[in-house]
Amino acid sequence: MSLVKAFLKAGILTELGGHEDTLAGTPQGGILSPLIANIALSALDEHFARAWQTKMATRPARENIRRRGGATYRLIRYADDFVVCVAGREEHAMALRSEVEQVLAPLGLRLSLEKTRVVSIDDGFDFLGFAIKRVRGRHGQMVIHTYPSKRALASVKAKVRVMR
Repeated sequence: MSLVKAFLKAGILTELGGHEDTLAGTPQGGILSPLIANIALSALDEHFARAWQTKMATRPARENIRRRGGATYRLIRYADDFVVCVAGREEHAMALRSEVEQVLAPLGLRLSLEKTRVVSIDDGFDFLGFAIKRVRGRHGQMVIHTYPSKRALASVKAKVRVMR
């Protein structure tokens, strides 16, 4: 923990080689930001892993939960970005959102109102530069498509334009 405190107090180097003290938090894109996110959100990882291992670890257990009208779910996380994938109804997803808020609250963390949404996989969502959506495949079965998001593509196109 003393190493993390030292990183927080280290300040930042300016473009001209000067030094500025860090007043609060970590610089955007800094190496410490994902480290702190991983430390803090390990509680969320543990919460979801415990639920998976105790309730949903086997296919028959998951099928039984869904047969009784319940939901199964998994957490997908990268640094401070995460998605909770829910096989269930919207009310199940809303209950899990509340559960996530309860896990984060003792850590002094809260969900971003601008970034937090409950959406159907059929409507799709963007995560880490990718658009993820369920569509009907060539043979009529439902499949998950993952492709670069419009925002990520626009960013790459803008960089290519600058280079030309």
